[in-house]
Amino acid sequence: MRGIFVTGTDTDVGKTAVAAGLAWALRRRGVDVGIMKPFATSNQIFSKRYRSRDTALLSRAAHATESDNQLNPYFYKIAASPAMASQIKKKPAPDLDEALDLLKTLANHHEFVIVEGIGGLMVPLDGKRVVAEFVKKADLPLVIVTKPFVGTLNHTILTILACNTFGLRLKGIVINMMPRRPGIVERRTPLFLEQFTGVPVLATIPHSRRPDHVAVGKAIEKTTDLNLLLSV
Repeated sequence: MRGIFVTGTDTDVGKTAVAAGLAWALRRRGVDVGIMKPFATSNQIFSKRYRSRDTALLSRAAHATESDNQLNPYFYKIAASPAMASQIKKKPAPDLDEALDLLKTLANHHEFVIVEGIGGLMVPLDGKRVVAEFVKKADLPLVIVTKPFVGTLNHTILTILACNTFGLRLKGIVINMMPRRPGIVERRTPLFLEQFTGVPVLATIPHSRRPDHVAVGKAIEKTTDLNLLLSV
């Protein structure tokens, strides 16, 4: 299986925008990209076709033709971790093996897959397992999405430690939401993260009030070696 798993240091760091931008950029290079959001939760149903807004955005960027159930097999209508959401809604927790089988089927029909996680690596999926364990089962390399603001060093380093704990392959970091006029802390964050962790910063995405996959994809094209991602 060729692809990457996009995780974040927290919720609302822009995982979907980055994953969709990557899908758009790779499609521009003629790569047949498949997308998947195995686990999603929200207080609202997004549309008749897609329960999750994230799945809809990813599908649009990749021109996906698969059904919502194939792309997002586990959705819970409450904003919580899948483990907690399944308890509150009194529904079965995600079956990691079933989700992995669907991912393998998707990968068989595409050259490259981009899988977006939910929250961060330690988000509980059921009573015992977390997102990192699904990534391990999928055997996909990781891209971490983070922000350049105060607090990001702690969150990003903890995420890298989780990668090491679970034996995950880490491709690099994407710094999202960089201010148009960054202060000294924001400007130094990408280089400092590289120096401190030894993990490369693949791209820096400027902040946008309404980020879309085209704008993010163009920013990724300017700063990212897409060949590095394709060489997984």
